[in-house]
Amino acid sequence: MIIYRKLVHEDYDDIVDISKDIWGGTDYLPYVFHKWVDDEGFFMGAVDEAKDKVVGVGKYTILHDDSGWLEGLRVHKDYRGKKIGKEISYKLFKIALGELDQSYIKKIAFGTHISSKESIGIMKKLGFKIEQEYILVSKKRNNLGNIGRLEDYEFLPWNVSLEEFLSLDYFKRRNNILPLAFVFQNPTEKLYQELKNENAFVTINGHKGIYKLKGDPYFISIDDDFEGINAFMNYYSLLLSDKNITALSTSIIQDKFLIDKLKQNGFSSDADWKPDYLYFTYKR
Repeated sequence: MIIYRKLVHEDYDDIVDISKDIWGGTDYLPYVFHKWVDDEGFFMGAVDEAKDKVVGVGKYTILHDDSGWLEGLRVHKDYRGKKIGKEISYKLFKIALGELDQSYIKKIAFGTHISSKESIGIMKKLGFKIEQEYILVSKKRNNLGNIGRLEDYEFLPWNVSLEEFLSLDYFKRRNNILPLAFVFQNPTEKLYQELKNENAFVTINGHKGIYKLKGDPYFISIDDDFEGINAFMNYYSLLLSDKNITALSTSIIQDKFLIDKLKQNGFSSDADWKPDYLYFTYKR
């Protein structure tokens, strides 16, 4: 029998076991597990009662912009096809819906890749609608070409002020949303402080951006131009060359000139350069 309960720190080993075959073993869940247990929100586990083993998980998080965020849905490979993921999604949505009705959150949202068709289907039936979509781009190691050495790049902290951060044109081009590491949220003072504490604001060869390591590394180049994206991709590819990294990714808006330039320089898209990085919301 499968029961559902809130996860505790002692469940860590079961979560590591679930994550072993996800994203080539680079799943971020073990890295954030203890933080998520302590977070505001609800970190749910599906437990095989007979074995006292966690076999599925999902997380409801309250983001800095007061979004109720659904994330981290995972099911152990031996338990897939048993509708455990669907049950976790429904239960977390019910929790979030209660907090939305009490105005404790402003909306319910989640981010996903277009390949997650089952999850998208479930959430659409619950009333979620697509809010934004972008193109995920990366560059395979065998397409890096001659990118030089780390010493060839000038890496500096970006001392951006709160006022500058909140008014970035990057956000204006995205209807005031920061899409980073599969979390989409409005820029706020709390988000700014979190990124600052993580030393996420950086410049590479004068190009400003934000970098985040969440299992796999993600970055954004503030100016949405080829030169900035290429500088970040090359620098972090060199820096992380000895790490077990599946992909170094960023997202772009649908800009034909930029897409053509990226294609010409070895960048790739898993969805043939169509939008595949999706942001869904549910509002009353």
